[in-house]
Amino acid sequence: MPAFDNTLGSLLVGGLVAMALWGVTCVQSYTYFTHGNKDRLAFKNMIAFLWLLDTFDSILNCHILYFYLVSNYLNPLSLLVPVWSVIIHVAVTSISNFIIRSMFALRVFRLSGGNIPVSIWIMSISLTDLICGIVITAKAFRIGSWLELNTLSSLMYLNFAAGTASDLSVAVTLCYLLRRSRTGFIRTDSLIKVLMMYSVNTGMIVAIDASLGMITYIIMPHNFIFLGFYLLLSKLYLNSYLASLNARDDLRGKLDEPVVSIHLSQMSDPRQRYDTETATIPTFAAEKTFAPSNSITRSHPKLDTVDINFDRERDDAFSSKPSLGAAY
Repeated sequence: MPAFDNTLGSLLVGGLVAMALWGVTCVQSYTYFTHGNKDRLAFKNMIAFLWLLDTFDSILNCHILYFYLVSNYLNPLSLLVPVWSVIIHVAVTSISNFIIRSMFALRVFRLSGGNIPVSIWIMSISLTDLICGIVITAKAFRIGSWLELNTLSSLMYLNFAAGTASDLSVAVTLCYLLRRSRTGFIRTDSLIKVLMMYSVNTGMIVAIDASLGMITYIIMPHNFIFLGFYLLLSKLYLNSYLASLNARDDLRGKLDEPVVSIHLSQMSDPRQRYDTETATIPTFAAEKTFAPSNSITRSHPKLDTVDINFDRERDDAFSSKPSLGAAY
């Protein structure tokens, strides 16, 4: 019996990791729908459709593993034949990734103030990836064995390349636009850095997986290692996108800190301790703009009870910049 490490082994590892990612997708989808977000109904329906599509993709993964590992356990020749669930998986992955990239393209359009050329570029290469995936699916039903997959090599290369280019374009563009949106306020800029981190993670993780799939297919086209990476592609993308959606409440929570009120009498008298139970320790707002608001109220002529109220930074990432707020 030949070794199956680079065929059944890679298929098993890829399938198991994909199923684990589907579990994460279910948790993140549940979190999204139960957190009472104010997204439009059409957008929520789209997220629900993506979850259903990912669930269907997971069913296909289960069928792939069952077909090769159970139904044909004593039939090594079955490895030469691509099962129908593998072929449909290509189309499902392309559709799911195209929908998510379209959402990112819309985010780029809003964040850039309506930059049409950049948005068209992202949508064009995303559409190229979708068309290649559908064409590969249609033609793959006509091949009789994996050995004939080389007839679709040019489409496979284009499919991997278009997907990688699209993901990198989204990540680079969002990082540039977010960096340009910095205001100079520490709290606002720290949130923008977090958004940049999510953008990089979303694009880079998927791009790395697609690149590994393309490289392994070029170097080793006659085994299933590239297929192990391909099984993860749509699930990595969906999980990264859901993570960015679910992080919005936490990011907004950092902006909802109470107005800082400091008694100068407590600061000037070393014998008095600062009451941490009744006073709020200043954080980001006091770090950057230690200046009073429009009025200073004095309740004693000797300034022993002066209250200084610091206004919140109104130019945060969700309200001061209309384009940034609309995008996220």
